[in-house]
Parts: sequence; C-alpha cells; structure tokens
Amino acid sequence: MDIKILVIVDDYNFADAGEAIKGLSEVLLHYNLRFKEAVILPQTERDSIYKVMSYMASEGSFVIVCGGMKEDTCITQNIASEVFKKGLARSKDAADLMKLVYEFNKKQLNSSNEKACYFPENSFIIPNQNSGISGFYLTEPIFFAAMPLEPKNAVNMFKNHILGKMLGKLGINYFIKSRKYKLFGLKEKEFERLFERLKNDSEYNFNFEYSYGEIILSVYINGISTQKLNENIKAADAAVLRTFKEYLYGYDDDELNIVCSYLLREKGVSIALAESLTGGYISNKLTDLPGSSVYFIYGGVVYSNYSKTDILGVDSGIIEKDGAVSESCAMEMANQVRKKAQSDIGLAVTGFAGPKTQYDNYPVGTVFIALSSAKVKEVRKYLFTGSRLDVKAYTAKMALFWIYRLLSGTPLSLIKEEC
Repeated sequence: MDIKILVIVDDYNFADAGEAIKGLSEVLLHYNLRFKEAVILPQTERDSIYKVMSYMASEGSFVIVCGGMKEDTCITQNIASEVFKKGLARSKDAADLMKLVYEFNKKQLNSSNEKACYFPENSFIIPNQNSGISGFYLTEPIFFAAMPLEPKNAVNMFKNHILGKMLGKLGINYFIKSRKYKLFGLKEKEFERLFERLKNDSEYNFNFEYSYGEIILSVYINGISTQKLNENIKAADAAVLRTFKEYLYGYDDDELNIVCSYLLREKGVSIALAESLTGGYISNKLTDLPGSSVYFIYGGVVYSNYSKTDILGVDSGIIEKDGAVSESCAMEMANQVRKKAQSDIGLAVTGFAGPKTQYDNYPVGTVFIALSSAKVKEVRKYLFTGSRLDVKAYTAKMALFWIYRLLSGTPLSLIKEEC
C-alpha cells in the first residue's frame, strides 16, 4: 500500500504546497499511515505533471493531488482523464454549487469558469463551499483524489469526504486515535525502568521521544466502535497513570506552560518571577494564555548583580559571601520578588548557561531554582547539559514543572535532581 501526494502550484506558491503536505501528513498519522513520497510541480510543467501522475498511478497506489484545478487551467482534471483513459463529463452538482458560491461572493460567473466542473467519467464529486471549485475522486482503477490547492480547506475536504472512503479501501474498518502523554521530571534510567513496567502492564505498543527533559509517550489506540475506542483510550490512560502518576502533566496537545497557566487561573493563585540566566523566557511562556494578567503579577530580568541587589533587594552580603549563583541567592530572589509583587508565589532562577569564565564557582549548566510561598520555601540545585540555549530551555521547563507540582498537590521533594 503506497500513499503518494502530488501538489501542483501556480505562481510558484511553494509555501501553500508545504502547508498542504504537512496538513495531509498529520491527518494520515492519526491513523498510523504515512505517505511514501510527495512531489511538488509548477502548473507550467505539463509534461512533467503527466509523467509523475502516470508513475504514481501504479496498481495498489493511493494518490492524493492538490492544485491544478483553477478555472483557467484545469490541468489536474485533463491529465487525470488522459492517464486513466476516461473522457471528461460535466457535473451538474459541481456547477450548481459553483453558481451558488459565486453569487454569494458577488463574483461574475461565465462559461469559462465552468471548465472546472468537468471531471473524468465515473468521478465522485468533493464539494467545496470555500471557493466553489469542487474536487473529485476515483475508486477505480486506483484510489485517486484531487482537490484545489487551498491548504486548510483541502485538508478539511480530505478529512470530510475522502478519508473514510480511503480507509474502507484499505480495509481499515475500525476507529483509531493517536494519543500522547506528556511527562517531566524523570532521569532517563528511571524512565526506562518505568517504561518496561508500562509495557508489561499494558497491551499497547507505546513509543517515546525526549525533548529538553520532557518525555512524550505516544500510542495508537483502536476500537470497533467509538464506544469501544473510548473504553480502550481510558484503559491506556489508566495504565500510564498507574506507572507515571507523579510525572504526567498533560495529554495530546497540552503544553507545560499552558497547563501551568490554566492551573494558576483556575486556583486563583498569583505569581511573580525573578529570572537571571533565562532572561525572561519563563515569564514569556506564562503569558501565552489570554487573560494572563489575572495570575501573572510581575516578571523581572535581574541578570546583573546590580539588578539583584539594588532593584530586586537581594542582600549584597549574600552575593559577596556565596555568589550570585548559589542556593542562598536564589532563595532570597524568590522571597524578594514575592514580597515586592505581593503575589502568592515567588519563583527565581539563577545559574551558569555558559561559556565558562574564570569567575564561575560552579560548572557550566549549574542552575538554582527557588520557590517561595506561604507554605513552601524550596530551593534546589540542578546540573543541566548541552549548549547555552539547551541549559536555558531545561531551566525554564523545570521551573514550570515546579509550578505545576505545587498547584497539583505533588510534593516538590519528589522532583529528581539533574534530570
């Protein structure tokens, strides 16, 4: 089974071509399907389009075409007619829909526009209420589908009118869903040990990937009905929760900063940040959610010693004795920013992102994170690896995970060091 994509662009609009391929690929991945190859050609290369379409239309292939269907060209319809040796026939349904869309958009409809309403014989029409230019698909001699190059609309046309037929042709007669689980705070060896436990505890085939200390578990779940699919999803969720309860912060498209933002807002908790090495990165992440002013009081970049002492109010004696990168300085930063902002939580980060200098009292990658609230005073030392940007990204995610842990009721003491 080979799925192939051909995109025909006008005016060399390769950005739309890339967006269409990406969107179609994402839809296919939800069903654990991948396209074998994708080709992009300008509509001026008629001979090349014919050769590629003929090559793709081999026995057993599933071909998806985007583009080449505008009223003034109709290249896709014409070449498909030649490749499959089928005459062109006018579709009354496509013509009626085009008329309605053009009238609604106050566009002039003439006889040349209707050229786009001719399709290879025995085609099934894919209605397009966006531009009025319909797509079409064939089920014989191969499965062949074509849509205008309107990236987001083409993906919707594919999902709503083609995908089900394609799955049926492939013999996939069950419902399937991709599921992701977002984990944080685990060392790799500890994760591997728990992952083995998960595999023994579940019938599903999980995969995983790492991203700046975050681990993303992924799995495809199926069921013979939507009810059975939902039951199987709950079973997979329960297995992951049993194994990774302390480290699971979200599902599917959840992002750590957005999860933290929702928790802050829902629980009515305010926060203020004092950032040194991250340079405002954490504050930026916590203000991605609209209405963040409800919980986000203040974010200060206190990069220099002067800003830590004279602006934030850290005791200069602490820096003179222990250094700006130290447990005591981080804790004082968290206390001071909470006090000045009158927030429920004060969080601070300080550390060495690199490169190393003669004045550093710790290795590059050393970071101190501190949190101050009415009930919690916590500071922790970490050693992150990688480039300067890697250290900053690790620090930001770990700081966000501290916020998540505090608000979700999991003790901060369970967060492993140097994960």
